This record gives sequence, structure tokens and C-alpha cells, in this order.
Amino acid sequence: MKISASIQAATQLSLLKDIQDNSDKFDYIHVDITDGHFTNNISMSFKVIKELKQHTNYFVDVHLMLNENSKYVQLAFDSGADLVVVHQESTNLDEFISLSKKYENIGIGLLPNTPNAELKEYVAFADSVLFLGVTPGFSNQKPVINLKEKVEDFKILYPDFTGLLIVDGGVVNKDIDDYKELSVDIVVQGGAIFAEHP
Repeated sequence: MKISASIQAATQLSLLKDIQDNSDKFDYIHVDITDGHFTNNISMSFKVIKELKQHTNYFVDVHLMLNENSKYVQLAFDSGADLVVVHQESTNLDEFISLSKKYENIGIGLLPNTPNAELKEYVAFADSVLFLGVTPGFSNQKPVINLKEKVEDFKILYPDFTGLLIVDGGVVNKDIDDYKELSVDIVVQGGAIFAEHP
């Protein structure tokens, strides 16, 4: 299992220093990109991905929370993303199938209150599934659902899925072993890594 550091929770004016100072706490870097429409916040630009790849050696997973995914997936990969997740709620099936044929390492994400059953037609084309446990767009939140139960339910519904499982949002250190037992591949943490008092 890998820990991916959500840099939205880092100090933006000293981002590279914050990454370096906390480098012993994570394996990957997680970049959230929001548009102010799919979420109520606007976050990082694609330029950040490019600069991270220029100045660090980290695997960068990018979480797009946008209304126009097809338009920006290409930009994310061109900027250096190693894995890109789009949301089921803003990506119809035909669009996702098209993206999966065009790109490797394309994943599908679910908002907290979207049932796993909504992924039924998507999982065959997904390289990863991201389960979001918080309201999208903001850092340092507590989960609004039980992410462990959502992962367990997914594994029951889709026992043949072989892609990556990603949990994102409000994950605290004491829960890490539980996710390991559930064979989660990537745990995204923000405040637990960058907050002064995680």
C-alpha cells in the first residue's frame, strides 16, 4: 500500500519545502483539480503537476473534480500525471469508455453519497477506483461516510476487479492498517501529513 500526499493541504507558498520536510510520511503525491462548478471551490492548476514532475521524482496521481473531463484529461497527462481519476457523476459511460481506450491509468471516482452500484458499467474499463469520503474541494475534513464499509461493499459487488483501490478524504493514521487489510492500494492523506497537529 502507498500513501499519497494531498498537497492541497500543504502550505502553498512553500509547497516544495513542505513536501521535502514531510517526505518520510508518504510515497506519492496527490493533486486535486477542481473547477468551482463540480465542487464549490477552485483549487490547483495543471502547471503544478508539471512543476512537481520537474522538481521531484514522485509518482503523481491527479484527481479531477470537473464538469468537462474529456477536455482536461489530456492536459493532465501532458502535464506529467501518472494516473488520472475522473468522477462518475460528471462522466457518462460512453465518455469514460472513450477515455479508457485512449489512456492508460485512467480511474473512476465516486462522491461520498454515490452508491457503488453506479459503477456497474464502469469497472470493466477502469484502471482504478477512488472512493471519496469528504465533501469535495476542501482539505482537513472529517469523513461524511464510513469509507471502510464502502470499500468492503465494493469488493462484494465487484470481486473480479483487479485495478487499484484508492481511498481519499479524512483518513487518519490509526485507520491505515484497516485499509491495508482491505487490500487498498493507495491511501490519500492531507491534513494527517501536512497539518501541524495531525
